[in-house]
Amino acid sequence: MRFLEIILVLVGALVLFAPITGYIAASYGRSFWRWYVIGLLLPFFSMFVAIFMAIRSRMAEEKAAENVPKPPAAE
Repeated sequence: MRFLEIILVLVGALVLFAPITGYIAASYGRSFWRWYVIGLLLPFFSMFVAIFMAIRSRMAEEKAAENVPKPPAAE
């Protein structure tokens, strides 16, 4: 009976984490299907990696926006 519970938890994790991981990756310009497969293979780990990628991407965009020179003020 314990084995069945473990299998149900793992299948639930696959069903839950794989599409979420794919969505996070796709929203930041990555391949949905590639990350969906990664989410199927590594359900818990892939979620943290996708979130880390999203944070890193957002920080890079903010840093790039800071380095853009502002147009001169009209006088």
